[in-house]
Amino acid sequence: MGPSTGVFDVGGQRLVTPPIRGRADELKLIGALVAAAAQGRGGALVIEGPPGIGKSRLLTEVMALADRCGVRALFGEAFEYQQAVPFFSLFMATLRADPPVGDVEALRLLGDSADLRYWVVHDLGDTIRAAAAETPLAIVLEDIHWADNGTLLALRSLATAPSVAVLWVLTARTGAGGPAVQETLSVLQRANATFLRLAAITPDAVADMVCDVVRAKADVSLLNLAAKAHGNPFLVSELLGGLGEDGRLNLSGGRAVAAGDGLPRRMRAGMRQRLDLLSEGASEVVRVAAVLPDRFSAGLLAAMLDRRPTSLLSVVDEAVRADLLVEDGEQLRFRHDLLRDATRQSLPQSLRRAIERQSASVMLRMGAAPAEVATQLARSAEPGDEEAIGTLRQAAQSLGHSDASAAADLCKRALELLPAQDPDHGPLVAETVELLNRASRYGEAEELAIVALSEAASPEDEAEIRLRFPTVTKHSTQQRVEENRRALQLGDINEVTRARHLAWLAYNLLFDQRDQQRAAADEAAAAAASTGDLESKILTDITLARLDCGDGYPNRAVRRLEELCALARTGDATTAHHLAGMHYALLLAVVGRLDDAEAQVADGTEHARRKRFAMALDIWAKIDGTVHLAAGRLTAARAAVGTGPPPEPTDATEVNLLRMVVLAEVAVRTDDRNLLQQMVNDARDAQSTGSPMVRRGAAYVLALAAWQRDDVHDAMHWLASGITLFGTPLWPEVLNQLILGARVASAAGDAGLRAAVLQAAELLERERPMVPLLAGVAGYARGILEHDAKALVAAAEMLYASSRPLLYAAAAEDAGVELARIDRGGEALDQFNAAFDTYMRHEALADARRVGRELRRFGVERRIVSQSRVKTGWDSLTDSELKVVNLVAEGATNRDIATELHLSLHTVKTHVHNAFAKLGVTSRAQLTQLMRGTDLTDTSNTTSS
Repeated sequence: MGPSTGVFDVGGQRLVTPPIRGRADELKLIGALVAAAAQGRGGALVIEGPPGIGKSRLLTEVMALADRCGVRALFGEAFEYQQAVPFFSLFMATLRADPPVGDVEALRLLGDSADLRYWVVHDLGDTIRAAAAETPLAIVLEDIHWADNGTLLALRSLATAPSVAVLWVLTARTGAGGPAVQETLSVLQRANATFLRLAAITPDAVADMVCDVVRAKADVSLLNLAAKAHGNPFLVSELLGGLGEDGRLNLSGGRAVAAGDGLPRRMRAGMRQRLDLLSEGASEVVRVAAVLPDRFSAGLLAAMLDRRPTSLLSVVDEAVRADLLVEDGEQLRFRHDLLRDATRQSLPQSLRRAIERQSASVMLRMGAAPAEVATQLARSAEPGDEEAIGTLRQAAQSLGHSDASAAADLCKRALELLPAQDPDHGPLVAETVELLNRASRYGEAEELAIVALSEAASPEDEAEIRLRFPTVTKHSTQQRVEENRRALQLGDINEVTRARHLAWLAYNLLFDQRDQQRAAADEAAAAAASTGDLESKILTDITLARLDCGDGYPNRAVRRLEELCALARTGDATTAHHLAGMHYALLLAVVGRLDDAEAQVADGTEHARRKRFAMALDIWAKIDGTVHLAAGRLTAARAAVGTGPPPEPTDATEVNLLRMVVLAEVAVRTDDRNLLQQMVNDARDAQSTGSPMVRRGAAYVLALAAWQRDDVHDAMHWLASGITLFGTPLWPEVLNQLILGARVASAAGDAGLRAAVLQAAELLERERPMVPLLAGVAGYARGILEHDAKALVAAAEMLYASSRPLLYAAAAEDAGVELARIDRGGEALDQFNAAFDTYMRHEALADARRVGRELRRFGVERRIVSQSRVKTGWDSLTDSELKVVNLVAEGATNRDIATELHLSLHTVKTHVHNAFAKLGVTSRAQLTQLMRGTDLTDTSNTTSS
């Protein structure tokens, strides 16, 4: 925070700092917040406004008031060039305080690790609370629009705890900063932080300011000139300072008069004029300083000028006396960003780039981390600049652990600088393609890969690019298999690359060619073992576990994946590592361990969100919906997979299959005919382009829709058209598919489909000891085929104890039908009532209506009674609000939600506000705690008999 422009005599001599004008209401509010902090009541204050509007000036008042009230003030500041340094601003305020707040060495070590940043926030929060218990704190952070992600993460957690005797005071430039900054401001607003949005000061305040500066009443000529500043205090000060420097302020009749009606030279000529007023040495210092980071040391400045620091004493002092530079602790900076920007712009662009490039090299030689100079290098480097290319790659590797999209941008810039014939070009393309895919920037990744493949300099380069180009979310199995096979046909590729292609080929064949799966997996396992490559081992073990499950040994598969997930956590978060957790979650759901599956999904989602791994987040959302569906939470399942744009007809991937099947199941059970028709259309498209697994899932959707409309012939057509009921990989909905197959086979009397169902039932019971859920489903399927009421009742009893309520309800319904057929009406009635109640509890209204019709044959009327929506609690939420709440609880920002649901940011904020009010919570943390103890879908409509 630099000092404000001082008071001038009419002759131009600066005297004292003037009072703050036009901010009486703001000062009153600040005083109340500081007084509250002194009494142990914390809070948060955000001061927003454009450059020069007076944010820094208000901070000087905060610091002064805090000192007078016995509140300890800690000051930190964010800078554009330090955005890649974790927790820079917050550590500046806390660890650089005297005495420091927090363990300096411990927190800095933690802050350097992306995986441990949540612990930094936790530990620093404890330290701040302990310090505030002794002396109330005012933590002042200036210019958070430049803040690093670590500081922003901490603010979203720590500055929303008003019960602590800490007043957080933040300034931000209006409209500046990226999505993380805007989300932080939104979180603070929802947490009832106080926002001061500074507007231009009034003409009366400008007049007072003019009088303060010139120490006399202002003539209309001077006020007219001041009005050209449009109420910006900084520009008013600059104007008056320029007039004073120009000698254009005169006294006439007791009033200050401006000579002439033009702007002063300072305003007309800009910073070039001000620099011309300095000595040659001072002008050079200021011009060079404008291209350095926001805050810079005298050592860096001296190195840039190739001079000893002691030789800069007089010229730096001259720049400080000219109000261009100010001391900021042990460093220097411009008094205002506008001055720095104006100085930069006064330099020819070519010279500015050259100086900026030089500064990056000097900073690297002085020990700066690559991330600290990446922004400068990206702007200033010229093609062929090897140091810049290497530094950008290092910065991208570091940033890739926490922000794939930003890392991809650095890699793309490095590619622009790297000659196409350079040996590192191919590997850098592969790195960039992988980062773009992880950030879900698929179009850019594909375009880059296709061009690079047409120009690949070596087989190794081509193999690396083909390894990273196709993704499980965007490309079909056939495309992925083709890329692996083409790479493996190349000669002279290294063993690790070959092992990875073999591992990916084996994995991709899980969804494609059944007759080649085991052989491919064995070959991949041998290659992984010989190279010791972790990525290859993870993919191979996933494949082997899935093959075990498909052969009827799901518990063995679960154990293998449990061990694999523990191993995967020891490495970097690549797609393969996430896939291990994803398949583990799906298999847990298959065997009925839904609580464990939900925990795995929550952990994976949080990890992907923390790392900004957009592609993994997309897959986790689909798996989340699958687990919700298995648990009978239809609304939550739809919300989880229904976010984001629908897939293109050509995107017949296994990930999109999960979405299609979940939404089709929800549509059938809730009688949403429009949604069902959309899924039928998607299924028909997938039938023509998908892998065997995709076609199997699509056939299930088409058969389900046919069964729903009582078209047994069409359902039979889809289930008996060469589609294996029980294939690899096994997934939770295969159990529903098996039951549908049994129903259709029984109704159609088809021997082939009957045999397929019985074969699948045997596989479900192959492993010893048997999985209770799978054994129950096998008995259920046989009971349908044999019209065996006793077997169906036994299956219903077994499934009642499982975690699949809708499967239980279906078994009870079918048991009721068979009992009624053999005139055991009382028992049938019990089964129908149990089925009806279960369907209603889980909002399966179409199923409940069907059972209701059976009950009416026994003279029992079970009506689905709709009631007006209550005003509070879960039942009060609209469908849109519930979707938003689910995403909020998963950690999504408002901007993330707006993108996924195709809503405006304002609409999302409205939904969040309304949902919080209905649920009686005031923060995202409270919402998450509430949801942990609440079954979102246990909100059934009232039923009556």
